[in-house]
Amino acid sequence: MYESSKKLILSTRIPARRSNKTSGQIINPCIDFRSMAVLSRLVAARSVLKTTVRFGGDVSVVANRPSRWNYDLFKDSVHFYFMLGAIPLGLLVTFANIFKGPAALQPIPEGYVPKEHEYFKSPITRFLVKHVYPSFQQTYEYHLGCQWNETKQMNMFNLQKEIKRQMKLNQDYKGWYTRPVSAEYLRMSMNTQKDDIAARGIRER
Repeated sequence: MYESSKKLILSTRIPARRSNKTSGQIINPCIDFRSMAVLSRLVAARSVLKTTVRFGGDVSVVANRPSRWNYDLFKDSVHFYFMLGAIPLGLLVTFANIFKGPAALQPIPEGYVPKEHEYFKSPITRFLVKHVYPSFQQTYEYHLGCQWNETKQMNMFNLQKEIKRQMKLNQDYKGWYTRPVSAEYLRMSMNTQKDDIAARGIRER
């Protein structure tokens, strides 16, 4: 009885170590059917806890990220206003160079005085010098006027310093200072005095 049961147990076990030729892994020969029954029950219980998940094809999950609304709006506004100015300027430069073209050097006719904008080559520069920028003569006279005003102010300042120095040196103050008085009240007082004299019948000498 003991030997037959022992043979039955040995017959139910997996033969000694076998190796998987394809993967090279070694299979454990001592696997008990009782442990397999317990594992099958655990697998069945785990399958009950699973929930059904449906995937919509190849659509990826959208990750949460901060909003880029302000950045996108700023970028679009910069591109819009840049192109709003760049496209007309580019068309203007293209048409000016195609239809007008750069100026060419020519001999000056006798008795003719060239204008200032005629010394430039580019048509756009010629237009700006003629209608927008001040001429060299205007710039030169403007700087001359600024220097004259600065020299005038410097001379007045030096004169005031010399006057104050002479006043301190000679101790003469009364001749150089005056009190500002409004003449309106003086005229009112003079007219009142004349009316008073005329009312008394006194003749003026």
